[in-house]
Amino acid sequence: MLETVYHGVPIVTMPVFCDHDADAKKAEDDGYAIRIELAQLTRESLVRAVKTVVQDPRYREKARHRSIILRDTPTPALETAVFWTEYVIRHRGAPHLLSPARNLNVFQYYLVDVILVYLFTSLLVILMMAASLKVLYRIGGFTHYMSHVVTPKMGKKLKIS
Repeated sequence: MLETVYHGVPIVTMPVFCDHDADAKKAEDDGYAIRIELAQLTRESLVRAVKTVVQDPRYREKARHRSIILRDTPTPALETAVFWTEYVIRHRGAPHLLSPARNLNVFQYYLVDVILVYLFTSLLVILMMAASLKVLYRIGGFTHYMSHVVTPKMGKKLKIS
């Protein structure tokens, strides 16, 4: 997909695997591609899509616009790749650029303790609300409250005895 954008060429895309679907959707949303699902692929749909992409100038314009955006960088991609490769060599692996997350265990990395606190708190709130409603219902407060509720359909108060 990157090559298509770089050269400013509109495409017909048929997502097959993993990230293809997201890339195809993005290309279609950006206006330089037509996406055909494999389940709906027919000779007619493919010919129609190719003709549309080739004949409609909007697809070419959108592809060229995306190409300009992609190419608008201070240095070419090859130069950037060479610089960072040489940088890592000069600094013997550049350990100062390594993420501190590499030293965390799975529980720390995924914040399992924080997730458990939120789940426990949510469960506690739900249980407290359920217990409160149960107590209100037993002492009749809930029934009294519900007897003053107006139903939208009838426009009258409910009578609960």
